Amino acid sequence: MKESNRTTQQLITLIIGDLLVILSFVWVGRGSHHLSLTDLAASLSTALPFILSWFVIMPWFGVYQADISRTAKKLMPRLILGWLIAGFVALILRNLFLGRPLIAGILPTFAIVSIGYIGLLMVIWRLGYIWWSSRRQANSGARL
Repeated sequence: MKESNRTTQQLITLIIGDLLVILSFVWVGRGSHHLSLTDLAASLSTALPFILSWFVIMPWFGVYQADISRTAKKLMPRLILGWLIAGFVALILRNLFLGRPLIAGILPTFAIVSIGYIGLLMVIWRLGYIWWSSRRQANSGARL
């Protein structure tokens, strides 16, 4: 496989995985509050601030660059710091969408749970990706 195709495929994998982590927060949250999991509009309105914040802010931290996304030592500080910033921005966006005061309307419990859940799962997912990517690279190198 050509390097550009491999890089594109890895980028798509990262984007889909990141999106699934954010959506899992919505699904788990709605389920724990006994809200409908089939109400797509409500689920998307909950997810949208987190999706927007993640995909606008996190590229600035390099989390989609191949050399960074495949190395835990390079990725983790960027992922954690970036998510703390993006998570807070997501909470502000959420309040904006809900018509609440931007900062004063942030519920501390929701802030801790949302930033903690998404952050922890994102770290686990991305470490799993690094492991998978390194194994795949080692296996393709062995075939040469």
